[in-house]
Amino acid sequence: MNNSITVTELLLLGYPDGWNIGFLYFTVFPLTYLGTLLGHLLIITITSADQNLHIPMYFFLRNLSLLDMCFISITVPSACVSSLTGERAISVADCTTQVFFVIFCAYVEMLFLSIMSWDRYVAICQSLQYPIIMNPQF
Repeated sequence: MNNSITVTELLLLGYPDGWNIGFLYFTVFPLTYLGTLLGHLLIITITSADQNLHIPMYFFLRNLSLLDMCFISITVPSACVSSLTGERAISVADCTTQVFFVIFCAYVEMLFLSIMSWDRYVAICQSLQYPIIMNPQF
């Protein structure tokens, strides 16, 4: 006989008893979330619209802003909904998906930051060769 236990959902840590701050979380998190999204959207819009900003540094900054928009959109909306509804459980599949995308976005962000630092290194230390090394085709 197989006595294994299958976990289908995980319980989220709740608020201490007697504290009704779920509504406060539901108002603070979305405002912070929207402010972050609007800030990154502003960076993307400005670096896309201005032709003077079509250089590698701003190309990477635009992509980093887009990635940060994706990064914050992985967990914050579901956290806001769960704090408002009082839902204290998340399925294992949802948790695994969120963890995968957070790790993936962290990896891509580290990749972007490494490329951006290499771009700045070339611009500062090899400034005469910068247009050759960082050409638009590259």
